[in-house]
Parts: sequence; C-alpha cells; structure tokens
Amino acid sequence: MLRTALSRSSLARSAASRGLPRAAAPRLARGLASDADGEDGVHVDMVARMWSCKVKDDPGAYQMDLVFDSFIDKASQVEGVVGASRLLCKSYWDYKLILKFEETGALKRYLAENGEHDALMREYLPQIEKLTIDGKVHQQSFVYDDIE
Repeated sequence: MLRTALSRSSLARSAASRGLPRAAAPRLARGLASDADGEDGVHVDMVARMWSCKVKDDPGAYQMDLVFDSFIDKASQVEGVVGASRLLCKSYWDYKLILKFEETGALKRYLAENGEHDALMREYLPQIEKLTIDGKVHQQSFVYDDIE
C-alpha cells in the first residue's frame, strides 16, 4: 500500500538527515548549471508533478490513499515515471501526492495534449475531487531533488 511503501522510504531519509550536524547539511544550490538553452539556472536532475488538496480527516486521507494507490499503479507504467511520494499534514489535513519523473522530457510527454495525464485525470480526478473538502485539486510541476 502507498502508506507502507512511502513511510519506509520517508523514515529512512528522515533518520539519515537527523544525524547530520546543521553545518554539514546538504545544500540545494549546487552551483549554476546550464539548461537546454545555454542560460545559467537551477540544475535539473528530476522533475515532479504534484497534486495538492485538503481532506476532511484521517478516514478521508485513508480513502485518498486508496484512490492514489490505484492511480500510482497505472502512472508507474508511464515511461519516465521513477517514483511517488505522499505528504499529509494531520493538523490542517493538507494532502499532497508527488509523481517523480526521470527528466524534463518525460514530464512534458506525460503532460502533452491527449497524453497519459489526460487519460489518468479523466479516470481519477472525479474520485479525488469527491474526497476533498471543497472539490478543489491543485496541480503543479516542480524541479525535484532528493537531498541526501
């Protein structure tokens, strides 16, 4: 299940990061890198698509996990998808799912008109919206880095 798989990887990373002294913590800004246009900017290794919403409570978050488990099973078959993470705030009930892609081109292909994103959203977005407190689901793309 999503909850178990994501918990293990999150716990391992969390435990490792707690052992680092503050001065030795890794830096996000690893210097400037060239992007495809030859301009200076943030180095891009991986990218991600995030779904963000609010759920009512713990049972609602569990139901969202079940929907996203099925979503991830199908999304994992998309070329370039390399993983997923889930964040849940149990104070404000913010729920976020992050789908990771190996590189920018893979995310662009996923998001292309009539691509996998459209098909997955037709199938899953109505189920996801029903589980939110206001029917709203925000989607956004990011540069993604695992800080180790």
